[in-house]
Amino acid sequence: MISRAASRISVLHFAESDDTSGFFPQLATWHERDRYRMLFGTLKPMAPWLQEFMERAGVACMSCNARTRAEYPLGLFRLRRYLRRERIDLLHTHLFEPSAVGLLAGVLAGTRGRIMTRHYSNYHTRIGKRWHVRVDRLCNRMSHAVIAVSQHTADHIVGEECVPAEKVNVVLNGIDFSRVKVSDKDAPARLRREWCPEGAHLLVVPGRLHPEKGHTHFFQALPAIRQRLARPVVVLVAGAGPFESAYREEVRFLGCEDVVRFLGFRRDIPDVIAAADLVVLPSVAEAFGLVVAEALYLGTPIVATQVGGIPEIVEDGIDGVLVPPGDSKALADAIVRLLGDPERRRLMASAGRERVRERFSFEKLMRAYEQLYERLVEECPQSR
Repeated sequence: MISRAASRISVLHFAESDDTSGFFPQLATWHERDRYRMLFGTLKPMAPWLQEFMERAGVACMSCNARTRAEYPLGLFRLRRYLRRERIDLLHTHLFEPSAVGLLAGVLAGTRGRIMTRHYSNYHTRIGKRWHVRVDRLCNRMSHAVIAVSQHTADHIVGEECVPAEKVNVVLNGIDFSRVKVSDKDAPARLRREWCPEGAHLLVVPGRLHPEKGHTHFFQALPAIRQRLARPVVVLVAGAGPFESAYREEVRFLGCEDVVRFLGFRRDIPDVIAAADLVVLPSVAEAFGLVVAEALYLGTPIVATQVGGIPEIVEDGIDGVLVPPGDSKALADAIVRLLGDPERRRLMASAGRERVRERFSFEKLMRAYEQLYERLVEECPQSR
């Protein structure tokens, strides 16, 4: 056991290569420097912008530089050597492949405490990836503690992957409110003028272009939405991914290409969300749904599906509307009703912002991580 007067605890966060969400820069910003020495590593070559940011924040960086899976064994060796050389107290891994490689390196290096955050829930089980499920189970065993980003994720890990409940810690994702803000007060109105005819409704569908996000169910609802609304509607699909060409073709087949704009990845997503009348998240699976919390904080009501961690963010009927996943008719009904009721949208926007501010601050997430770190340092024997 160590006292709080002892030297700082070294924590290495180990991830993949890039970070479009800003999660790791926020960790660098919010960690308690007097108590923790934060380091950051990646399995694949680190994005230059990310390395520059982390080092400016005083976070030492390393990369295993594994460009293909064939190079993962060499990456594992590099990480094992780094863990020993830097005398890392705690290894905290994120996402699937970095956890598989990182935790094994931590075991081989004799790293004192090993923590994994599960940023996904039942994805591998749901799509029948048996070997991935086995790797998930192995990662659970190699970890001293598992962090679930929602209660839904925790329930899956305990119930389906047979991890002892005391090993699983629910830490809801957090928002750095200083980062989730419009670039200037006129930006939303300016974007509406750019994309919308005067008087048109504006919908934003954020998220990577992947079947898990349920875009197809929304596109199939769009003809009915257009038919039932008295005013035009414009849809902004904000995100990138391998299914963009397929989704563009689907939109053309449905005769909706005149109202759907594919924006790709946007760094000004708060401006885009704040410009919208509604944010729509039609996911068929979602471990947490951080963009939902961000939209509510920005004051834009939500129509989303009742899956994963989303019901832990959206209070149905209070700050948004939840519908069954894969139900295009229910999605259309909810969107049409809310677009036709601006007063209800205004009340939802106000309620959502206050709830998010109370529950989902990034500082609260960081303090929960650090409480877990303290416990592990006390419980795990010094192995070196």
